[in-house]
Amino acid sequence: IQRDRVIDRMLTVGVISQSEAEAAWSTEISTKPKEPKFLYSEFPYFTIYVQKQLAEILTPDQMEAGGLVVETTLNVAWQREAEEAVEEAIAMGQRQRYEQAALVAVDPRNGEIKAMVGGNDFNESQFNRVTQAQRQPGSTFKTFVYTTAIAAGFSPYKGYVDAKYVIDGYEPKNYGDRFSGSVDLLKALQSSINIVAVKVLVDVGFEPVIGMAKGMGIQSSLIDAYSLALGSSEVNLLELTSAYGTLANQGKHVPVHGIRRVLNSQGEVLYQVKNDPVQAVDADTAAIMTWMLEGVVQGGTGSNAAIGRPVAGKTGTSERNRDLWFVGYIPQLVTGVWLGNDDSTPTWGASSSAAYVWRVFMRELLDDIPEEGFPERPSLNNREGTIEAKPVKPGKVVAAGAGESGSESRRRSSEESSDEAPPASSRRSERSERSEPEPEEAPAPAREREQPAPRSSGGGSGNSNPPAPREAAPAAAEPPAASPPPAPAAPAAPPPPPPIEAPPPAPLPAPVAPAPAPPPLAAPTESGEAE
Repeated sequence: IQRDRVIDRMLTVGVISQSEAEAAWSTEISTKPKEPKFLYSEFPYFTIYVQKQLAEILTPDQMEAGGLVVETTLNVAWQREAEEAVEEAIAMGQRQRYEQAALVAVDPRNGEIKAMVGGNDFNESQFNRVTQAQRQPGSTFKTFVYTTAIAAGFSPYKGYVDAKYVIDGYEPKNYGDRFSGSVDLLKALQSSINIVAVKVLVDVGFEPVIGMAKGMGIQSSLIDAYSLALGSSEVNLLELTSAYGTLANQGKHVPVHGIRRVLNSQGEVLYQVKNDPVQAVDADTAAIMTWMLEGVVQGGTGSNAAIGRPVAGKTGTSERNRDLWFVGYIPQLVTGVWLGNDDSTPTWGASSSAAYVWRVFMRELLDDIPEEGFPERPSLNNREGTIEAKPVKPGKVVAAGAGESGSESRRRSSEESSDEAPPASSRRSERSERSEPEPEEAPAPAREREQPAPRSSGGGSGNSNPPAPREAAPAAAEPPAASPPPAPAAPAAPPPPPPIEAPPPAPLPAPVAPAPAPPPLAAPTESGEAE
């Protein structure tokens, strides 16, 4: 109908003759199907991400006008290295029983996304596991708990007792049910000790930890449950990587983005990014946390990420190794890696595999990025906090002392707190938590630290009646690199399963030209549930 109207109009104004009009009317109408969007995009995951950002920053009229020139943040060379690193990760996954991998790299100084790989094959699935997959972060979330504690004035050498601990019916478990006895925060983070992380959360409070995580870049909803310390609340890889970038940028958070500028067909600037940094963490706390996270790579669970220059980062594993994480940074770049299955089935891998993939990617960029050291760690003497802790006041606590048996601990309540503060009213009850085996290689020890202050035990107790508890799905965290011997009276731990070693570093394969992408498919369901 529309064609006939146009022909009539052309005949009326004399553009065509009567015979030409009749010939046009008699011609059969044929259509040409439109090719799917992003069919010939070399980097389709990033392209779709940018397309969604465009819809948020431009008006519908500007979008429909067309002729747009979009300047993005992507580093093409680094993007190709990221895709090759993901290919190597998928090859490892054949024997470690995971089928998917995702990687994102961000410049923490300006929030620019430099590389993004949302899955192993865009042809099979357009679901972007960097931005869309909500998964339990496991022990990578401990970084926010410890950052809150340091900002509240806790010393990295503050002592805690790693022993049997039950709070309002929730009992976190360490790898192999082993206890380390008296440890400080530095060692507890380096070895990823679950019980201490929960005790620190209790001492600083839910509200300060959630506020810290939000300020650093976490946008997903966080549940104020004891298992929050072990990563029970789901997040996505992009926001988690962005939040770690806040520490890399000396406590200043810059929102991540993939678009620098947009011009119209006349060359006029329609949009230009304005990302003013916000001081989410004080600089001294950020420097101390970076120093602590360096120890994770130098002699803890993240040793597979060592690249011969200063690196800070943290591993993470959800229950039954469903999610394998490593997020690490140098001063100029923060990179996050996730490995797992879309249906959340358990893997046979470990977070050390994610750290290895991180190294595979990062080592190829070293020629492009000058070596730069982290800020010096400030003095720990007479530090004052920049935020206020709001300790949880639990209803019931059963806590063993160092070397005390579980039966002895049941005859008394918690006596561990050495830094009493006004208790908060929030608490949650959850079921027992157990982390899965996580064998690691430990290279050279962390750099020399100050003489620790005398240790004091941590934790807290209270006797007010709690409100009705709320359940939150717990998440597991990876065990320490080298598990300490069990306390004298602790029950014997079952032997861990044999370690799964990451393959030795090998030269990356030559770049493979990406295959054309088919029309978009439905995204898989991402449950991220833990048992």
